[in-house]
Amino acid sequence: MSQAAQRKFRNEVEEFLSRLELRARKLVALANELEKRAENSDITGYRPFREEVDNFKALSLVIMERLNKLEKHPKKEELEEQFHKLQVVMLKIVIKTSLKFFHVMSVKENLPLGAREMFQSELRTLYEAERMISDPRYISQLDGTARNDLDRAKSILQDIIEKAPALLNFGTRKKKRAK
Repeated sequence: MSQAAQRKFRNEVEEFLSRLELRARKLVALANELEKRAENSDITGYRPFREEVDNFKALSLVIMERLNKLEKHPKKEELEEQFHKLQVVMLKIVIKTSLKFFHVMSVKENLPLGAREMFQSELRTLYEAERMISDPRYISQLDGTARNDLDRAKSILQDIIEKAPALLNFGTRKKKRAK
């Protein structure tokens, strides 16, 4: 690949990393806000945080794709290190915030319709976080509490899913044929 193409990808990665850092800051702010209102929190209050996590993950995928195209660029290691630090920040925030939110939701008597589906999606996110925690690039930057908190969050979440109401399914009844 030409030097011009390498320079273009490096510039894109730097720009995207700057945007990812802003997303990480927004995640921290949303997590702090959720923690302040934790006892009064509900699913709708958690949604902006989850949407920002999804945005962070989507931008991370774009950055990974660009980093892979950098081949042997002199700044590649430095850019990858910055990327991985931001991933660790996101992991810590997601685990801590999820644990707190799931704990609050677990003591609620009634959850809204569709809560099961939403929480099943959260379970997938926690399994992704577990996979990332096992990655050697991240494991050295996380303390043992991250793994314990993640395991506790998954356990609480599984209990919530068992008691949460599912969306109504109107398509299961067989229609009678008109004669």
